[in-house]
Amino acid sequence: MDKSGKSNVRIIKLLGAKTLRIEVNNINFQEVALKFMSGRYTNDLPSHIWKEAINHILKHFNEYEFDSDKLHLMWISYGGHIRRHVADDLVILKFLRKVLPPYEGQGMTLYRGECRFLYEKNNIGFCWTPHQKVAEMFASGLNSIESGGVLLEAYVPSEAILSEPNDHSKNWLGESEFTCDPTLIYDVKLLKSYPKFK
Repeated sequence: MDKSGKSNVRIIKLLGAKTLRIEVNNINFQEVALKFMSGRYTNDLPSHIWKEAINHILKHFNEYEFDSDKLHLMWISYGGHIRRHVADDLVILKFLRKVLPPYEGQGMTLYRGECRFLYEKNNIGFCWTPHQKVAEMFASGLNSIESGGVLLEAYVPSEAILSEPNDHSKNWLGESEFTCDPTLIYDVKLLKSYPKFK
């Protein structure tokens, strides 16, 4: 990588039985950051580019104009990918506190379907729901693929809720996703465990 933020990276994509080799030259994480802040997400870039882009945004945050609703929609749609790419929850948390529409309501009981290994590492995610059935769906499905899943319940105080569900989450997906600060959620109860998804 040079001082301009450019990096030479080779990306390999699998398309069915074929392997497509793409040479990506001169990726500029500052350009990625600008697109990201405009609400455009590209999920086929290397993780280190995303880390550099997010850290650049935080360092130069006042230089960006952004639409909180667009970034909220992007987080609802791609939050899992973003978290895996950046691989630093404290950085993600700092970013989300700056860009999401702020929550102004009361504390409430919420549920989360979590991966068992993340729960055992006390590395609980950001997204919670007031609907136990929705959390059960994630605990027994998507989040149980690697190590099994767990259904969690917690009273989440208002200061731990970053943003309430947007229309896409509430009315289209039916998940009513509240984005929360997991470092401020205490007394998390394990309600049920699920086997590894097969």
